[in-house]
Amino acid sequence: MLSINATALIVFATVWILVLILTRIFFKPILRILDERAARIAKDKAAADGAQQTYEDDLKRIEDGLKEARAAADAARSAAEADALKEKSRLVREVQAEGRAEVEKAKAELLREMESLKKDLDKRTEEIAETIEKRILGE
Repeated sequence: MLSINATALIVFATVWILVLILTRIFFKPILRILDERAARIAKDKAAADGAQQTYEDDLKRIEDGLKEARAAADAARSAAEADALKEKSRLVREVQAEGRAEVEKAKAELLREMESLKKDLDKRTEEIAETIEKRILGE
């Protein structure tokens, strides 16, 4: 049978004393450091998650702002284009009206000159006819 002597009890007591001493001096501080490290990691992870969420919210807000700005710019550009087309149409109408007025003025001037030339031609025709008549008749 197995006999337990004093050496086994001394070894057993020494092991327990070493376990108690190592637990207080080595294992508890290491476990405390590991727990603190895990807590810091969790806190840093939470802060990183918060920062990531803030980043995503800011990014979404900026993208929404850009979309609104693009829409406003498109609307402003469309309005400017519409105004420019209206102005172009108005200017074309004005130029056409001025052109028509110039053409009518030129026609009127031509008609006046034509009438003046007809009167002058009629007058000269009569003078030439009288001159020819005098030459033919010998007077």
